[in-house]
Amino acid sequence: MRKKLNIPEDLLRACLQEQYEISAVRLEFLPLGLDTRAGVYHVLCEHGDSYFLKVKSGSFYEASCLVPRYLRDQGITAVVAPLATKSHTLWTQVGDWRVIVYQFIAGDTGLHLGMTDENWQEVGAIFKQIHQVLLPPSGFQLLRQETFDPTEYARWARAFETQMAGSPGNNQVEYALLSCWIAHQPTIHTLLTYMEKLASVLQRETLPYVICHADLHANNVLRDPADHMFVIDWDDVMLAPKERDFIFVKGPEAGAFFQGYGRTEIDWVTLTYYQCERAVQDLIECAQEVFFRDDLGEESKADAAQLFSDLFAENNNVDAAFAAAAHLPSGLRFHNKEEA
Repeated sequence: MRKKLNIPEDLLRACLQEQYEISAVRLEFLPLGLDTRAGVYHVLCEHGDSYFLKVKSGSFYEASCLVPRYLRDQGITAVVAPLATKSHTLWTQVGDWRVIVYQFIAGDTGLHLGMTDENWQEVGAIFKQIHQVLLPPSGFQLLRQETFDPTEYARWARAFETQMAGSPGNNQVEYALLSCWIAHQPTIHTLLTYMEKLASVLQRETLPYVICHADLHANNVLRDPADHMFVIDWDDVMLAPKERDFIFVKGPEAGAFFQGYGRTEIDWVTLTYYQCERAVQDLIECAQEVFFRDDLGEESKADAAQLFSDLFAENNNVDAAFAAAAHLPSGLRFHNKEEA
């Protein structure tokens, strides 16, 4: 999200004072993140304290606040968790926006600063801790649990292809995405087919579920000036097999991550399913933003179309799915991407 939100700053200042007893001297909008329904601010106070303010519209997933707060309270200090309001809630409401406040951590994401082997080792150790934490018997009933059900992805893709059949699109951006979809249609269908095939296997198994961040990439870890790592953005948190958190652990960083995480057996059927799902999710989200999000401007739609194309580039999400599939038992193995 790069453009400033359509929410008056005086309302945010009043909320900070009334709900958190925070007197903001300055609110600095930060053009960060890909969530087009959210925005973030750096809150600076008179005596040097600073906070990270997130405002979000649309549907709200309570577990995205409750679970990181619980993990932090269990002693995992690398988890960035929301601060409580005066009434002991982890968020509050301003008009159509939910407001969440965090302690500000100086530094930047691993995506911008880069990640050393030592950084990845630390992240691996952090996630070993997270995966060992048990949930309390109550209080997290709304936490999503993995079902390995790809039905909605296939339904959406079929409906999209039917709706857009023979259409050139209404503008250059729509044309570009449609052309790319058609060019890579066999690959998209292969990913969907194998999600269904792998899901039928996984639904018959009893797999251990753990707390998963579910979106562990370098843009969701912060590195402070002392080179300590922190995990942010718990919007996709869920109960799932541990492989859900290994989607982005690939390439040179994988060895360092697992040095920190420790020895563990990887279920390649599970990991391949998740790699396929991640690629399909991203492809569908890009198409939705280009064709069905009237609240987005042309620049945002153009970015989504470019991202759609980039997902098929070498070493990106689609490649990751086919690379994981190479580890499957022979009876489940994919064709390679070129044959899809």
